[in-house]
Amino acid sequence: MRRSWLLAFLAFFLVFAAWGVAAPFDGPADEVQHSIRAAGVGSFEPGQIFAEPRTVPDAFGRPGMGAYQRVPVGLDAHAVCWGFDPTKSAACEKGLSGGPMTEVSTSAGRYNPLFYLVVGPPLRWMPNWGGLVVARLLNGAMCAALLASAFLALRRWSRFGLPATALLCVATPMLAHLAGGVNPNALEIAAGIAFFAAGIPLFLEPPDPLKRPLVTLLGISSVLLLTLRSGGPAWFAFGLLALAVPLRWAWLKEWWQVTRVKLWTAGIVVAGLLSATWIVVMRTGELVPPPPGLWDYTTGEAITQYIDSWYQLLIGMIGVAGWFDTKLWSPFYLIWAMLVGGVVILGGLVGGWVTKWRYLVFLTGGVLLPGVLQVSQANVTGFITGGRYMLPLLAGMPLLAAWVLERKLFDAAQVRSLGRTFVLFLLPVHFALLVFAMVRWQRGLAPDAGLGWFNPLAGDWHPPTGSVLPLLLMVAGLAVTAVMMWRTPSPAPDATASAEVAPPAVPEADPEPAAL
Repeated sequence: MRRSWLLAFLAFFLVFAAWGVAAPFDGPADEVQHSIRAAGVGSFEPGQIFAEPRTVPDAFGRPGMGAYQRVPVGLDAHAVCWGFDPTKSAACEKGLSGGPMTEVSTSAGRYNPLFYLVVGPPLRWMPNWGGLVVARLLNGAMCAALLASAFLALRRWSRFGLPATALLCVATPMLAHLAGGVNPNALEIAAGIAFFAAGIPLFLEPPDPLKRPLVTLLGISSVLLLTLRSGGPAWFAFGLLALAVPLRWAWLKEWWQVTRVKLWTAGIVVAGLLSATWIVVMRTGELVPPPPGLWDYTTGEAITQYIDSWYQLLIGMIGVAGWFDTKLWSPFYLIWAMLVGGVVILGGLVGGWVTKWRYLVFLTGGVLLPGVLQVSQANVTGFITGGRYMLPLLAGMPLLAAWVLERKLFDAAQVRSLGRTFVLFLLPVHFALLVFAMVRWQRGLAPDAGLGWFNPLAGDWHPPTGSVLPLLLMVAGLAVTAVMMWRTPSPAPDATASAEVAPPAVPEADPEPAAL
């Protein structure tokens, strides 16, 4: 099992590392804001960790929530000269540098410090390309560790391995792009995936002493979900509601006899209380009114714009690089949406009413709640909701669908065929998005660019470590991932480990009234 985990970790880490050495500073969205916060927290000074909530200017001088951090002034290098003009390369930016320590504003100044305590020290003490890459790789390593653990959990506790290969459906190029930058959203998404990878076999199947490592994975991912971002407690609550209800009291009583369950339950409760305290004290949900006249939506206009934005939200979950300015050609998104959407829809059709209830919870938390918040605050924030923000919760739907399908519809041969279809059609999208992003950063993307323009080795800006390295890392990572996933769907469980690999199916039926 250790060798399998290391192989999975290597596969994901190489893909994330490719992004880490490809992007200019502030290439991934909001990287400057998070890097400033990280460098401040990385000093380990209480005044920087618990920075005073303030109204601060954004990169364009507009007021917003945030705080000030005392960091090297060179970190304040926003991508204003090229970040919102996809026709321009990153050659005009001054790049990351050090300089004297000074007070620098950041919209991430009120964020929980947990993520920044890990990625912050390299940026604090090496405010240059090397420190940036180390910080990015630390983020990628944490995400890869969670995904490797999720892969092992899904492979070991599924009948034929379909949920494990369905990991390719939710570990999207968007996650890979963010995991190769300095942004806690990546770790939040990875934690959401790990939460469902552990939670599905724990809550939807009978207790088993061999499942105790899943309790640890569920505990770690729950703590991360609760603390990384202010929306995390909502994702945790809806995810737990989707998996745990209807309650199976007999299973819960049996699990409660396990000391590990009691300890992690206490840890999750403490993490939730600390997160709630941080949100209230640091006022992370506070919004600053914009200048008069900046936005003027009626409620009806805001509702229709949110509904009409769902294609953009969907492709934002799949993969849009940079400042939402680097999009793939439409067939890439359609292929991903048809494959993953087909799995989700088919799982809902063959699943019982309990599956439909779980789907309703996912959609309420991942679609309706963000819509209500966006519409109600449209004249304060503008339309800032992105698909990547919803992914920690909505990632649970394809994993649940795969779990249902291999128990109710597909045999081993069909599972193997579908898993290999994921490999053949989804993995190339990762490489395509990296190439598109590199071309955009290195020479810009003209609206009428032909095939010859998409040369990731050309342009007037290149990463200090060169443009060949990210391509090699991506190819290596995708190759390892392909081999790992290609071999995962098994035609029959191993006779020596049938209790571990192929647990008995639990038919989904209406619970007895006492279970409610």
